[in-house]
Amino acid sequence: PNDKERLLEQHFLLMYYMGFTYRESYNMPIKYRMWFIKRTGEEISKAADKNQPPHNAAHGQDPDTRMMQGLQRGQVPARLRRMT
Repeated sequence: PNDKERLLEQHFLLMYYMGFTYRESYNMPIKYRMWFIKRTGEEISKAADKNQPPHNAAHGQDPDTRMMQGLQRGQVPARLRRMT
């Protein structure tokens, strides 16, 4: 259970803070996954030292939230576009 929980924790961090999908996180080489997690931790620590919340977390990046903050994107990212 501990190993599985550690693995799920890695996926959660990448999904929550970096905006990766579960599939992207799962298919990423472990070396890269650990680098992203370490780098994200450094950014969170830097923000904490300045008494600021980490500002680029994926959970605040949905279109409705960005629109209310006046941060709309001019064009939707390619991976989010729907083909019609």
